[in-house]
Amino acid sequence: MLTLNRRWLSFWSVAAILIFVPVLMAAGDRAAKKSGQDKPEAETVEMFQAMKDGRIGVKFIPKNSKQANVLIENKTDKPLNVKLPEAFAGVPVLAQQFGGLGGQGSTRSSSQNNQNQMMGGGMGGMGMGGMGMGGMGMMNVPPEKVGQIKVPTVCLEHGKAEPRAAIPYEIKPIESSTPKPGVKELCQMLGSGKIDQRAAQAAAWHLNNGMSWQELAVKHYKHANGTTSPYFNPLELQAAMSLAGNALKIAAENEKSKPAKSEGQKSEHPVSK
Repeated sequence: MLTLNRRWLSFWSVAAILIFVPVLMAAGDRAAKKSGQDKPEAETVEMFQAMKDGRIGVKFIPKNSKQANVLIENKTDKPLNVKLPEAFAGVPVLAQQFGGLGGQGSTRSSSQNNQNQMMGGGMGGMGMGGMGMGGMGMMNVPPEKVGQIKVPTVCLEHGKAEPRAAIPYEIKPIESSTPKPGVKELCQMLGSGKIDQRAAQAAAWHLNNGMSWQELAVKHYKHANGTTSPYFNPLELQAAMSLAGNALKIAAENEKSKPAKSEGQKSEHPVSK
């Protein structure tokens, strides 16, 4: 009798599984479909274009010459995949464009503000922000939220003060801030995360400010106790020379690959005789 009861118990257990498991699976499918309907698919937008369109707001906050924080605010009610720029410039903003607490104007003069260096960097290798993950050079930002990402940077104006968080900066396309060949390409390489920041800094001053390798070799830190030490070591300068050469080579190749101007474009502004 005990054996028979066990057989019946086993039979009803199997029957219950066969009946209820499909029901649970169907309920799970309905829940998944409903969840998918509640979460619209994220649209992909290019960062600078989305800024112009007013769909996102971007704050650029330098930590120092080597790194900055970029905050991206999604101003829409839908998720956005923000395509990050491969290269960018961080530019000091004129003080009179910013008001102080309570709406009072800042007392910092524009000439003082312009003493801080313009910065350059890249985000092509970035894959993860403060608000969700993205692919290479992408950040997913939920509706009405702010994502944050840390980016590597270099200074682009030798002789001016180092960037700092107390000075307001704005982020711009690198092409609008410097026309020097190789600078954009160097910033792209820096953003990939595959090159040394110190070497990139030496290369940036060489490419954008025309500093010779000899000038960079004799550049020194001056310590509080009056002693000095080299700003760049020989290995960093050797790497910088290679980086600068590669950046210029890539820039030349990119220039060659641009479509040739048509006759109409060439004669758009004819010289009067």
